[in-house]
Amino acid sequence: MHPSTESVRLEALVTTMSEQITRITRTLGSWVQHEPHDLDLQQIEQQVLRLVKELGATLVGGLCTLLAPTQPSRTRACPCGQTAHYQRQRPAMVTTILGPITIQRPYYLCPSCGQGQHPLDSQLQFCAGSRSAGLDELLALLGATQDSFAEAASVLERLTLVHVSPNSVRDATEALGADLVAHQAQAVARSMEGHDAPAAVTLPPSRLYITMDGVLAHLHERGWSELKVGCCYQTRTRPTRRRPETLEIHAHSTRYVTALVEAQTFGWHLWQEAARQGVETADEVVVVGDGAHWIWNIAETQFPQATQILDWYHASEYVWAAASAIWGEEHPERAGWAHQQLDALWESKVEQVLGVLEQHRTAGEGVTAALSYYTTHRGRMDYASYRARGLQIGSGNVESACKQLVSARLKQAGMIWDAEGAERVAVVRAQLKSERWQEALALRAAPGRRYQRQHPRGSPKAVPGMAGLASAAGADPAPATEGRARAGGLSPEALASVRAEMRCDQRQHPWRKAWNVRQQQEGARTASTA
Repeated sequence: MHPSTESVRLEALVTTMSEQITRITRTLGSWVQHEPHDLDLQQIEQQVLRLVKELGATLVGGLCTLLAPTQPSRTRACPCGQTAHYQRQRPAMVTTILGPITIQRPYYLCPSCGQGQHPLDSQLQFCAGSRSAGLDELLALLGATQDSFAEAASVLERLTLVHVSPNSVRDATEALGADLVAHQAQAVARSMEGHDAPAAVTLPPSRLYITMDGVLAHLHERGWSELKVGCCYQTRTRPTRRRPETLEIHAHSTRYVTALVEAQTFGWHLWQEAARQGVETADEVVVVGDGAHWIWNIAETQFPQATQILDWYHASEYVWAAASAIWGEEHPERAGWAHQQLDALWESKVEQVLGVLEQHRTAGEGVTAALSYYTTHRGRMDYASYRARGLQIGSGNVESACKQLVSARLKQAGMIWDAEGAERVAVVRAQLKSERWQEALALRAAPGRRYQRQHPRGSPKAVPGMAGLASAAGADPAPATEGRARAGGLSPEALASVRAEMRCDQRQHPWRKAWNVRQQQEGARTASTA
């Protein structure tokens, strides 16, 4: 390649940018001089931002075009095993953080399989007619964190002056979520087949906590369905400000996992995350949860070495329910009796509390429920011993996780989700709040078309009708001559006949038909005189 060829293209880009900067400066200067004196800084900022964004889009498009060879090779290897031949320089439009840009790049076509290639697309990691990876990242971030996809699109336009539809936000968010869900499913499948555990990403923790719970989301066809949520974290203690003699336990290094699966499969999801957090080398493992049986089944199966703790606040609720059944809601003895039983539970006197409840078994369902609950979980209620060891006895971390991952985003007023969409958005939120956003982005699949061009019997000509599918999928705009070939080689007369039939079909659409007797009679008279 002649060295001057590259410099000519670069100088052309420099000239273009210089001319645009000069024009923008003159335009803004004239605008400021002729505007009223009450012009404020915010107005100037908005105008400068709008024009600089357009300038940046031109620069990005020009820089991308510089990456394309000025003298493309005549042939390239095709994945089918044959040789693709250079055709021409072909434009591609991509929407970026700075707005839409156009990139000129070489196009190759294989005469054997009929598939085209754009080598620069792979290098720059984009698909013609789609969005850049940088814009998709912003869309996924906003789609997962804002209250709705429509609000995310509005926030994006306010921040970047780039307009996208709410469906584009949904597509980017759920596409990232789909990649994450697929990655998790593959890891779980490997674990279930007995393959090695994922490598720990932290130093062996002295104490690792594992909690899990479920939260309902409204789904199409399924109705209200439970997404499982789990988190792994460590803790540190520090004196309280008001009472320095007492210590507070605070969680840190919290990592989240969520999935719309049955409990047994979710156990493997949670074990995967626990393995990353060093569960196999931890000095101590603690599982905290409420009374749901599936939680303790997972604990027994996946973390048999763990200390199991029944959440203190759930245990307390049963005392108050029993007190209401025995004394009634308004009786003055109710609160005093409840506090006596809570003090006994706090000191691990579970058998004493069971004995007291047994004396009031006939008082109602609140008492029988407490008896059953405490009897089932008595081995997880040694609260005095847990406190002496400095253990956390509440499951507030997973309660918060349920609100952060699911409720705050999926349970806004009137929201009903597809099952796949709900899980994907929740998984994206889990990665974000686990401080693994860059790791999540690294798992994104390479951009590509959403259709595969088909060729009957190896002919390079496209199947009739594929041009329409290509346009819908965001394919490159093709010249008119290529469009005729893709239409199946129809003559102009045949195309005119087809279009006439389509116009006739539109006139016969039910929305256009007469809807009362008078209009039907008028239509019949018009047809008879035509």
